[in-house]
Amino acid sequence: MANVDIQLYDRNGAPLVLAKGSNGNSGLLVQQAGTLFDEAVDRGNVYITANQTTVTTQAGLSGTTPALTVANRISSGKVVKLWYASAISLVASVAAAVVWLAQGGSATAAAVTETTVATSRNAKTGDAGAPTGVAFLSVATLPAAPVAIDILGASLTGVITTVPAVAPMANWYHGALRLPANFNWSIQTSTAGTFFCVFIVEIVDA
Repeated sequence: MANVDIQLYDRNGAPLVLAKGSNGNSGLLVQQAGTLFDEAVDRGNVYITANQTTVTTQAGLSGTTPALTVANRISSGKVVKLWYASAISLVASVAAAVVWLAQGGSATAAAVTETTVATSRNAKTGDAGAPTGVAFLSVATLPAAPVAIDILGASLTGVITTVPAVAPMANWYHGALRLPANFNWSIQTSTAGTFFCVFIVEIVDA
């Protein structure tokens, strides 16, 4: 079999240089060029939201007072992809608490009651807000208690002021979790606590 030379080009037509590890025996190592967010951010589809003051959660999975909520409204025509979620508390918990990423809703459930919009920014333009059909909420009431789908971390009862730095409880999902219309994500805790939270999402047409 004759050797075959392959030239790859990026979306702008510029030739790509082969990555280290490619060899002369038809082996080709392909790797991500640029950051993982680059394409999605460049399309203007990535949004970052955080509550600017703490929210006190309920004890256990609850439809009342989630720490931060992303709600994909009924008939939104959008799908929300989760890139990142995090939470942090600056006070000791009264009792040890699991901090969950939770998902709620269904195709037939009632809508989320949207009380207070959370601050959000488009990662490309810096503009505030979100696409029509998707809500970021610092105060919301869910139609029913959600289901925990991941554990972000645990909040403990130790005196936090004695620790020089506190790492956030966080996970990267890289867009692998999808939120269809009339479903919601929220951050919840097994015992009541006060938390700052962050979501980074990509919003695309369904």
